[in-house]
Formats: sequence, structure tokens, C-alpha cells
Amino acid sequence: MLQFNSALLAAVGSFTGPYAPYQSVHLRPHCGGVLLAASDHGKVTAIGFDRMGTADESITIIPSPELLKASSGIKTAERGIVIDGETATVTTYYKTSSNNGKQLPVQHSITPFPDIDGALAACVQRWSATPSLSETAGRYRVAYLERAIKAAGLLADSLVLSAFDGGPLRIQGETLELIILVMPQTAEPIPALPDWVQHFG
Repeated sequence: MLQFNSALLAAVGSFTGPYAPYQSVHLRPHCGGVLLAASDHGKVTAIGFDRMGTADESITIIPSPELLKASSGIKTAERGIVIDGETATVTTYYKTSSNNGKQLPVQHSITPFPDIDGALAACVQRWSATPSLSETAGRYRVAYLERAIKAAGLLADSLVLSAFDGGPLRIQGETLELIILVMPQTAEPIPALPDWVQHFG
């Protein structure tokens, strides 16, 4: 049985691919919590971690659109999910009214999830060994990032994102016809890698 923040499943589940073994989300115990991972052919990978989650097994599921929709976070309440066998129960915890639970079927994948531990270990090693050229990282408003990427994506299939100390995030495509600069809200110290990511190293 696994229990964790359902919004993580909705977020990580949006990075699955259309074909096995990438159409699934892998869930497992990790550092005293629950780790979630999904990848679309290795081109984009999402990993999530719920420190307060509990898990006594590792499973790989193919999340249905209904399950992802039910798991999505909402601003007016907290949502949690319990996966037990073939059933997922998503519970919405309202602050001012009674809780609401919804049961949905869970489809387990028969194809093993790709091994991402080695790739994550290489990333951790690289991030730890690379000298820091920047002292700060920018904190960017999500709405601006979404608008910038959507607009730049009208002219290009792939984008380059780069930033420098105290300056804007530069987004541009390969045609160089459009450059979008997203100004940071604040300049903050580059955050340390979370301990649950360093664990892979």
C-alpha cells in the first residue's frame, strides 16, 4: 500500500510517454517517503518526492486520465491518495466541510520501468563536482514562464533556456527570430540539492 500527496501523481503523470515502458509512473519507498518517477523516452523526466508519504512496496502504474484529473491539486483543499492493490482512493480534505473520497481503478504495468537511478546518480555527481559560476538563481513567476514558452513554441519545436547572475532567463528557438527575457522576481542563493536527490549519488 502507498499513501502520498496526490498532486505529485498528477504532476509527474503528465510526463509519461505513449508507449511502454514510458507510459507508466513508477512509485517506490525512498528515504523514508515515497518517490514518483516518469519519463517520456528519456527526453523529459519528472521525479517527485513526498517526505510524509508511506509505502511498503514498489509499483508501476499506467495512470488513466480520470485518475490524473482526480489527483490534481486544488487551491481550496489538500488531496491525498492511497493505492492498495487495484484501487486508488483519492481523498479531498476540505478545511471547512467534510472530506470527500473517490475510488478509481488502478492499472498496473507489466513492463518494468526504465532504470533511471544511474542517470540521476550521474547528474548528482556532475552537479556536485561542477564549479559554481553563478552565485544566485532567479525565482520566476510561473505565469510568465508559461506565456514565454508558449509564445516561443509558436516559432520553434525546441527552445534554449539560459540565465545569468542577477539577470533574466533568456528563452529562444533555433531560428533566432524571437528572444524572450523573463525577469526574475528575486535573486536567491542557488538552492542545494534536496537530500532525497543526493541519495542517488
